[in-house]
Amino acid sequence: MFRLPFAMLAASSLLLLSALGGQAGDTPTVEDLVNKLQSKPQAPGAGMAVGPKRRPVKGGHKLTAKERRDVAETVRRDALPTADLEVYFDFDAAAITPAALPALRTLGQALSDGRLAGGTFIVGGHTDAKGEADYNQSLSQRRAAAVRDFLITNFPIPPAKLMAIGYGEEQLKAA
Repeated sequence: MFRLPFAMLAASSLLLLSALGGQAGDTPTVEDLVNKLQSKPQAPGAGMAVGPKRRPVKGGHKLTAKERRDVAETVRRDALPTADLEVYFDFDAAAITPAALPALRTLGQALSDGRLAGGTFIVGGHTDAKGEADYNQSLSQRRAAAVRDFLITNFPIPPAKLMAIGYGEEQLKAA
């Protein structure tokens, strides 16, 4: 089994929950995640994009490379709340593994908490740099969608509150 990183971006404007390497058992508690992901007061205009109006991204819509960079820049620029979580996938696969279940259950409970009711959450998938960039982009998108689907199937999270973004090799995470 390979351990490949996975990231979540949670948002009221946009909040980041990224997967970093670590040992099993590093999963934060529900309370930790809720506290880290609660919206903080922001400066006027924070999280707003300049440019033509666009409809919100829903579900597993594939963003362009520029749109993915724009999301990452908004998170960085606005210093949005972050929390780290590690999710395990088998090599070259997007299926949820038994090893991923404890972290995903904790995440689902946190995202279902009433204190996060006003948030929109973006699930961001990552891969390593091995293989073709296009394939890794597709794999990371499938992983993000698998986590999104798991969360909306197993927790009272409306589908419109979760979006999936695959980052492929654009934002590598250390395994």
